[in-house]
Order: sequence, then C-alpha cells, then structure tokens
Amino acid sequence: MVKAGILGATGYAGQELVRLLHGHPEVEIRKIVSTSHEDAKFASIYRNFTGILDESCHSLDYGTVADGLDVLFTSLPYGVLMEHLTQDLLDRVHIIDLGVDYRFWNAAEFKQYYGKDHPSLHLAPQFTYGLSEWNEGAIRSARHIANPGCFATAIQLSLLPLVKEGVISDTVTVDGKCALSGSGRSLTLGTHFVEANESTKPYKIVSHPHKAESRKGIAYFSEKQLKLTFVPHIVPMQRGILVTCYTELAAGWEPERIREVFCEYYDKKPFIQLLDRGMYVETKWVRHSNMCHINFEVDEEENRLIVFAAIDNLIKGAAGQAVQNLNLMYGFPETMALDMVPASI
Repeated sequence: MVKAGILGATGYAGQELVRLLHGHPEVEIRKIVSTSHEDAKFASIYRNFTGILDESCHSLDYGTVADGLDVLFTSLPYGVLMEHLTQDLLDRVHIIDLGVDYRFWNAAEFKQYYGKDHPSLHLAPQFTYGLSEWNEGAIRSARHIANPGCFATAIQLSLLPLVKEGVISDTVTVDGKCALSGSGRSLTLGTHFVEANESTKPYKIVSHPHKAESRKGIAYFSEKQLKLTFVPHIVPMQRGILVTCYTELAAGWEPERIREVFCEYYDKKPFIQLLDRGMYVETKWVRHSNMCHINFEVDEEENRLIVFAAIDNLIKGAAGQAVQNLNLMYGFPETMALDMVPASI
C-alpha cells in the first residue's frame, strides 16, 4: 500500500487529489496538509466528504512533512514549493508536483513569466515531465514528477502527433477557453462572480507560461520547434478547458490520413478519445473525468487544419494526470481510480 500525503489539499486541485486517492485501492492517504485550514476537519471545508473522510488537516512543517510517506503530492501556488524544496526532502520521498516550479524552466524565463528568481532551479533536473501519454517510459522509472499545466496538456495532446509526422506547418495559433476554477480557490477581482459572470475575456495574451511550456514540451517530444501564438480566455463556468488550434496543412494530407495519424498515436491510450468525424468536442462530455476528447476539421479552401481538444482542467489538467503518473511510477494499471464515466450534467 502506497502511503500518500497531499500538500495544498484544500485548493481545487488538492481536493480532487483527495477524492481520487480516497478511491484508489493501492493508496492510503496518510496526511492532508493545508496552511490555510490547519487542524480543521477536511469534511468541514469540502462537505461532500461528510461521513466519508474524518481526517483533519495537518499543519505544514517542511522538516517533517515527508515522515511516514512514500509519495507527496504538492499542489501549491506558483513560487511556493521552490522556496522550501531541499535535496533532503527529495531524497526522503517521491514528489509529484502539480505546480509550475519545475517544468522546463531556466532562470531567465522563470523571472520573465513569474517576476521572481527561482532559488531551487538546480533541483529541476531531478523531475521528470509528466505528460503521461508521451513520457510513459521515463515516468515509470522516475523518482519525481513535474505534472504538466492544464492548458499545456491540452495543447500538446492536440498537436504532438501532427508535429512529429510533419502534417502541419511550424506556425500554430491556439485559442484557449478555461473555467474559473483554473484561477485557483483564492478570490480575486477578476474571478469575483459579479465580474466574471456573463462575460468572456482574454488574459495574459502574450505572457501565459503555458505557451512557453507547450512550446518546450513539443520540442522535447518531437525535436521540432514551433512558432506558437496562444490567447487564453476565462469563461464563466466551473470547470473545463477547450483549445482550438489553427494551422496550415503540409502538402498531400487528406482528412483520413490525418485521422490515421491520431489513431496511430492514441488508439492504445485509454484517456484520449478521437471523436467520429463531424462530432465536435465539448467540455461537458469530459467533466469530472481524466478524458481528453480530440477532433479536427480541414478547411480545404484555405488549406487550414483546425484541431479541437477538451479536458477537465482539474482532472486531466491536474489531479487526474497526477494520479495517472502515480500509477505509472508504481506499476499499477494506468486507469486505476480513474476509470470513471464523465458526468453528463
């Protein structure tokens, strides 16, 4: 039985980790850690756990947080873990980090996107990038995982087969839509109900870090460089991500050949589903699941390819992929504790 702890358990992704791991037959949750709700019963914060989970939240002590654990999931705001992570902690426990701190960064880029210096970037090489469907071999032998970002997951899953097989040009524009839960549980003016309801708005138009992460991930897995324009938008719903990718087709690629490429890469991947032709993806059909739905359309008049992908930002974009990576690391069936049917309403 794997003994697990969750640091940052009272955030939206953290509570999904608690929910998924509670149903995992090979995992025992030993510690639920929260800096904002220490000593409070977890079920008093998320009352869907009433009568199911009686544990209280532990206070955070980085010196003892790994005691008694095999794996520690960290689900913290950007820039927090990097201030406290040490080699001693890495030596004592497996870490699956849902945060941004150890994903492909160099010092200059981290400062550019997050406005602060990264004091523990020298530890980043010990983390394996956890895009489950594309890095399975490395994840199985990894000690620590840097879980991908939500938008970066959807973008890479959409584009990587096409880039690797030379189906598209090296210039792609991505329109992204994300639910309000993608901004975290802490309230800001932009996520206040009165400000966000009945409105859709772009944000971080040229400075979203998932643009850099996606570009670097695509280069890592395909050995090809991509010119990527990415414009994310906040939409007034609770959960979900939809990306629409626009690019030019290389010569000679017909729709059926493109479909064969997706099938070649994803037919044996249980959490990626290529929809039937003419069936467009919707966030509602992947909600509360670890699924990614993908489809595409060819604009023959303009020789353009349009690719769509939908995921649940809190599951496949965060906690679900983290559990998927745990399963790969420990040799469990990849779908263990994740084989739920998406909720339809």
